[in-house]
Amino acid sequence: MSGEHHWQRAISRRRALALVGVGGSGAIAGCLGNGTDDEDEELLGETGLEPVLDDVDYNEDYEDEYQVLYPSAELNPFEDDHIFNPYHPKWNPGDLGQEFGFEYLAVYHTERGEYVPRIADDWSIDDDTLRTEVTLSEEYGWSTGEDITAHDFVTAYKLDGHLSLGIEEFVDIEEGVYADDDYTLVIEPVDEYSDLEKDLWMSQWAEANLTVSESQYGQFVEEFEDAGDDDEHESVQEDLLNYDVSWNEVLYSGPWIFAEANEEYADQVPNPEHPIAQDWNFFQRTGMYVDEEGIESGEVDWGDDSPELEDVPDKYGEGPLPYDGQSFAIIFGTEDEYIREYPEVRQALAYAVDIPHLTEVTATDGTPHDEYSTGIDSLYVEDYVEADALDAMANYAPQDTETAQDLLEPIGFELDGDEWLTPDGDIWNINFSVGEWFDTHSEIISNNLQEFGIDVDHYVSEMPNWESEVMEPLDFDMTVHLNYGMAREYHPYPDFNDVFNNRTMGLLTERTGIVEETVEVPEVGSPDGDTVTFDVPEELDAMLTADSEDELVDHATNLAWVHNQKLPAAVCFPWGGGHYWVNTDDWNFDLESEDWLTSNRLTHYLLQNGIEPV
Repeated sequence: MSGEHHWQRAISRRRALALVGVGGSGAIAGCLGNGTDDEDEELLGETGLEPVLDDVDYNEDYEDEYQVLYPSAELNPFEDDHIFNPYHPKWNPGDLGQEFGFEYLAVYHTERGEYVPRIADDWSIDDDTLRTEVTLSEEYGWSTGEDITAHDFVTAYKLDGHLSLGIEEFVDIEEGVYADDDYTLVIEPVDEYSDLEKDLWMSQWAEANLTVSESQYGQFVEEFEDAGDDDEHESVQEDLLNYDVSWNEVLYSGPWIFAEANEEYADQVPNPEHPIAQDWNFFQRTGMYVDEEGIESGEVDWGDDSPELEDVPDKYGEGPLPYDGQSFAIIFGTEDEYIREYPEVRQALAYAVDIPHLTEVTATDGTPHDEYSTGIDSLYVEDYVEADALDAMANYAPQDTETAQDLLEPIGFELDGDEWLTPDGDIWNINFSVGEWFDTHSEIISNNLQEFGIDVDHYVSEMPNWESEVMEPLDFDMTVHLNYGMAREYHPYPDFNDVFNNRTMGLLTERTGIVEETVEVPEVGSPDGDTVTFDVPEELDAMLTADSEDELVDHATNLAWVHNQKLPAAVCFPWGGGHYWVNTDDWNFDLESEDWLTSNRLTHYLLQNGIEPV
């Protein structure tokens, strides 16, 4: 996975933590290594924990007795330490730490459209109340040998809830999550959501990644429950965020543990308490070789399949599309009155950009461009939106400057020679400010717009500065970013709820004015038909409690149509770089297996199939 995406995931989590009043912009800056020394000192606290490696029954001679892999990944130590508190602003382990070091309750298999058990053995859901009982496998243990129990998952769900990162919207985390016994986890929605759409309900709890244990984090749950007021609650939040658990103190639930971590490299060895990984006889050394350096050395067996890698042998390009569950989008702001008030202007800007070319140049090889711009990721949209509506939607992706001109002139824009004038007769100038991850992407977009005759102020800033100075105050006419139309929970509601209600860029919150709560559009499936009115909050609420898949698709189709017609953002392509190629000469790796098609693909593949030298 690319470094860009690692940071994106961390930034998104930090932004969520800022909602609870802890960390805020200082935590975001610190996450990217730009905090002051004083700020860094305030972030670190004593845990009272001791290194646990002496209690782990792993092969200490792994360097001599195991075969080594060199995954293409960098290390992110902070002050010579690798912090493994998942809530800490400095935690950024990426896939090799999070997906490999910690196990899931279940993972979603996108090809089958179902959850595949991990630590969960089975589950049952009451049809009337949605009360859920999850039976855990007794084969999984923490790296030190303690059993993984339902109490560990209760700790994880409750902590996420107290930090507004989990299921607290639908569940009373004080009463609705508990262990019936050591291997039975119970999750109950509040009465208000007992008729929640079943797939959406399952998406709230099933793919839980067990990064915390009751033994190391249970005290925070007790402190939250004892907190008497908001100030005390926030104080516990701050203590939790600052809990400095190091790589050799943490308990691992997943297939790998860290046996060594320093500024030069880190070694992961199979977790002897993991029911599958305990039989592996190879270890991973990360940080020694990265990207082209690893390929040139001949040492790297895995590499991130990203456009930055050049001259990779053909056999390594045969894998399925790397996909991170995010989309790259051009996002329109509210500062320019014409962009804000007229969907035709936003549509014209999209038509002026050559999105297929942008995708070809900047996306992972094989990535398709988005043909619909519905607010749902293009790789999932056909699952949630009626085919007839998709066929009738405007496709803004191919560059079409004639249509762009036809959209602008009726509003009063005038093409004067080779530059566009606003209806007021001024040169049309657009503030296009972006974060540094997207310098190449935004340069292509800026060039397209300038070739079309629009004066573009194109600024590229360091990401933390962009986050605080541009994104938070929405000080842009246009920008680009990820985390748009993600299908993040394999259900349309989370995507649309984020599009309309996200605290920073939600259309009904800070970006109000582009789309109102009550919106008029041509009737669904008929761009030239009569105008119809949709109440967006009502459509969202209806999705929560849809009685059938057909009803869910109806409401998702309505909102997808609204997004396509109003175009608050032009979705460009799904974001890739989420899994790896493997040296197929040396390792038995089946690139055709559908086991790739999961949310954490590489880990899932290893667990389902294993991997060993030929």
